[in-house]
Amino acid sequence: MAKNPTLRYLPLFERFVQDIRISSKETLSSDVRGTPLIMWDSQKRFLREVGQGLDDGIHKFNCLKSRQLGVTTLSLAIDAFWLALHPNIIGCLVTDDDKKREANRALLVQYISNFPEGYFGDSFRIVRNNRTGLGFSNGARLDLLVAGTKKKSMSWAEGVGYTFAHMTEVSSYGDVEGLKSLEEGFAQTAPERLFMYESTAKGFNHWRARWFDGLHDKLTQRSFFMGWWAGDTNRIERKDPRFAAYGGNPDNEERELMDQVARLYQHKITPEQLAWIRWKESSAGSEQELLSQNQPWTHEQAFVQTGRSFFQVRVVGQDIKRVKDSNLLFKGYRYNIDGDFFNFSMQELDPEVDSIEDVELKVWAEPVDDGQYVIGFDPAYGRNDHKDGHAIVVFRCFADRIVQVAEYVTNDVDTRHATWVLFHLAAAYRNCMVNVEIGGPGQMIMPEFDHLRQLLAVEANAARVAARDWQDAGGQARWYLYHRPDSLGAGYMANFETTWRTKSVIMHQLRSAYISNEIDICSLALLHEMTLVNETDGQIGAPESADENSKDDRVFALALATKAWIDWVRKDMLAQNQTYEILMAVEKPVTPLAYMTNSIVAGFLKQQGELADMPPEVPLWRSNLGI
Repeated sequence: MAKNPTLRYLPLFERFVQDIRISSKETLSSDVRGTPLIMWDSQKRFLREVGQGLDDGIHKFNCLKSRQLGVTTLSLAIDAFWLALHPNIIGCLVTDDDKKREANRALLVQYISNFPEGYFGDSFRIVRNNRTGLGFSNGARLDLLVAGTKKKSMSWAEGVGYTFAHMTEVSSYGDVEGLKSLEEGFAQTAPERLFMYESTAKGFNHWRARWFDGLHDKLTQRSFFMGWWAGDTNRIERKDPRFAAYGGNPDNEERELMDQVARLYQHKITPEQLAWIRWKESSAGSEQELLSQNQPWTHEQAFVQTGRSFFQVRVVGQDIKRVKDSNLLFKGYRYNIDGDFFNFSMQELDPEVDSIEDVELKVWAEPVDDGQYVIGFDPAYGRNDHKDGHAIVVFRCFADRIVQVAEYVTNDVDTRHATWVLFHLAAAYRNCMVNVEIGGPGQMIMPEFDHLRQLLAVEANAARVAARDWQDAGGQARWYLYHRPDSLGAGYMANFETTWRTKSVIMHQLRSAYISNEIDICSLALLHEMTLVNETDGQIGAPESADENSKDDRVFALALATKAWIDWVRKDMLAQNQTYEILMAVEKPVTPLAYMTNSIVAGFLKQQGELADMPPEVPLWRSNLGI
């Protein structure tokens, strides 16, 4: 958003803060009123974001922060400013517990009481001060609300409409529904409305979803981040003996993080700051993840989950960087379901017209005639009620690795229609082995898949099948066959059912193959899901969360595909020496653009007349945005 050339609030904020007095643990008081609020870089950043945002017409702000940056101290000063500036405004200050409510109330009273006599004239002074809130002589009111850290009655948040609200340590709120109820009463159009959310991360929870929503919504809200590097005291001076132990040139990982901070947040980390974070890391011990959560370098690092990360986050991070730097192109599709299977079709999406959120199927590489493929399908609610999206991944197989070629993810269709998509992909990537999670609704998939085969074989449908060249559709697809390792019998079961016993096996197989560089992933969304997966008390998966971005459906689909490769495909390819290097050396190089021009995947679901009208080149999405 373009900056407003007529600054209004930012200069007023800066002038107001100069007259504030506080009690500081870092400096001595300069007079009886207290210590001037000499702002840290973190506080200046917060003030600029809110002040500039208001000048740009933004009224909602989400501040993700590190510990001990003075953000709450500064934001409470904005509270006092806003209440004094707007007579009769009704606002609220929400904390996570009673202790913080009382501390913040005391600080607000100190701010207002320590201004010089007559600073506000006779129009603004405290006329009511108790645990429920503050009342002011200009008619303004600030209610003091406690959200609590555990689920409780929503009565704390109901019945009042607010034009101004300040929510502090939002990630600790246990009563998310109460917060949603509170927000229902927020003013929508009042020009003096202001809503500030500020908090540390504390893992994957509702705060993460809110912060990322604000990051993607440039029109109505603003999300911003301040890491440990924004605190003026987070440094070790060169004369400090610790500098000799922890100073020095950055290593490759530190240099990469420093480059990210400079690029994303326009801050150059100094040697003194680098020495400080090294000192903190040296004393963190087994609490390294907690340090990343409390003192993160970047916003992505802030949202580490509790428990032990199942995949090595730094290794996944390197893959994320690789995918972003390579700017992988893909073809985007959306399926149209209208009546029976013969009316099932695909719509090619144009990045110049359509939104990335509309893409259900991403294709990075079209089918190769002699290629072998594995397909993993994790249906919605297949493992538990939390995993509510259909996820299908397609990987091309080699003796020494598998390479992702396609991915389908949606929560907008039922299991039967998702099976139609599976059938389509199995028909397009002909020589394939399919492995489906058959728990829950997954039990519907095999019967529906077989029904589609029978449907195409019925003589009455021969003309319709011939018109689409579907005579052998799905004919080469094979089901994964599972055999219990502790069974002495010869019996097999088609596909895979995840239980507490088998889940650990396929996930550890996946992790081992990934760490061994046997899996090439194109999907940023899949890689981001891998960063969410943790292991807590023997349970492996993403933490329970209402955040639609905190899922692991793609990961389990990948685990199913990987198991099919390991158990049934890899051995034969090794015997034939069909490694990635050998096969790629003999195959004619095909560019991504040529893959998309061939458009085999889309062509399968098109009528013959439509095929004739296909343009020679279809639009490519410019990069994999990971959604």
